[in-house]
Amino acid sequence: MLLLPVVFMIHEYEEIIMLRHWLDRNRDELKRRFPRFEQFLAHRGHFDYSTATFAIGTAHEFILISVISLSAVWIDAYQWWFAAFTGYSIHLIVHLAQWAIYRKYIPVIITTILTLPYCVYAFVEFAKASILSPSQMFLWSVVGIILTMLSLLSAFFLMRKFQQWQEKH
Repeated sequence: MLLLPVVFMIHEYEEIIMLRHWLDRNRDELKRRFPRFEQFLAHRGHFDYSTATFAIGTAHEFILISVISLSAVWIDAYQWWFAAFTGYSIHLIVHLAQWAIYRKYIPVIITTILTLPYCVYAFVEFAKASILSPSQMFLWSVVGIILTMLSLLSAFFLMRKFQQWQEKH
C-alpha cells in the first residue's frame, strides 16, 4: 500500500519530463486531428504552462496521495487508500484510452504500461484480503473517482495561479 505514492511519481515523472516538449511538437497535429481538444487546451492556457507549472500540479497530487496512503496504513483506514488507489488506476485507464485514440506516443504511456501491473497486483491482493466487501469496494471506488476529479480541479487551479505568478516574475 505504501508503494502507491512511489508508483504514482514514477508515472508522473514521464509526464513532467516529456509533456512540455511533446505539446510543442504535436500542437499542429492536435489542432488538425482533434480541433475541439486543442481549442480546450489552448483556451485554458495549457500550451503556455512551463515544466515547473506541471510539476506544481504533480506535487499537489503526490502530497495528497502520500498523506492518504500513510494515514490509511497508520490508522487502518484502508478504504481511503482504496479510494486513492482507484483514482490512480482510473487515471491510468484514461491514459490508455488517450493512447488508443491518438495512436502514437503520448508522454504518459510508457510508465502507464509499466505501473499498470502494480495496480492489477494491488487490486487482487486487496480483494483477497477481504478488507472491504465488493459493494464497499464499489462505493469507495466512486468516492475515489469523485475525490480525484476534485483534486485535479484544485491542482489545475494551483497550476494556473503559479503560471500567472511565474509570468509576472
